Amino acid sequence: MSFRYRVKTKRSGIGEKTAKYYAVPVRSGEISTRQLAKDLTKISSLSEGDVHSALIGLSGLIEKYLQEGYSVRLDNLGLFSISATSDGFDTPEECTPHRVKANKICFRAENDLKSNLKYVRFEREK
Repeated sequence: MSFRYRVKTKRSGIGEKTAKYYAVPVRSGEISTRQLAKDLTKISSLSEGDVHSALIGLSGLIEKYLQEGYSVRLDNLGLFSISATSDGFDTPEECTPHRVKANKICFRAENDLKSNLKYVRFEREK
């Protein structure tokens, strides 16, 4: 199966009259935890319920450790971490804990996972 995309036009910049054409991904859908559990059951000796429970537990543990300030590495997958920011202040004392905000969860894929991107086949949406 191929990764599908469609072509969209975008202006190069403000005031530009010319547009360029870019590939934009078309998602095939979303895979649920339940579907992952079913698929993992086929390639392991565990039951679907066991795998599903483990995946739900993993999600909770990742959340716990991220909130405690850890990065979480899943072998052969990648590294999860939280990105935090604040407004700029004139003195260090003004940058108090209640002014710091976690703004997103970051994911950095393992090199082996990224290197497999060269094998992705593309197909233009009809």
